[in-house]
Amino acid sequence: MNWILRTAALAGVASMALLCGPPAHADDASYIAALDANGVFRSGPPNARLSAGHRFCNQLRSGATVDQVVDAYARRPSFGGPSMVDDLTVNLRPVIDIAQHELCPDTLT
Repeated sequence: MNWILRTAALAGVASMALLCGPPAHADDASYIAALDANGVFRSGPPNARLSAGHRFCNQLRSGATVDQVVDAYARRPSFGGPSMVDDLTVNLRPVIDIAQHELCPDTLT
């Protein structure tokens, strides 16, 4: 009878661990949706916006701090009106924050 109680308790603990585990990993669609919802980095095609987010995550995973990612961002002048580069230059920190929460929560400290 004792083994039945232990087995039931272990099964209960295991099921609670599954139910209360970490939240599902965010994906590319949630990153784009969060950018749009926050009104940042709206220029450029979705694949370029995703590429930038993943690049920021890779830099953070390589040990760079957010400040180092910001400082390393190549700022180039654009011609002919607003561009993706202009949008990122103005909104870089919020974009990195959204990337961390939506694409690479493992980089949050």
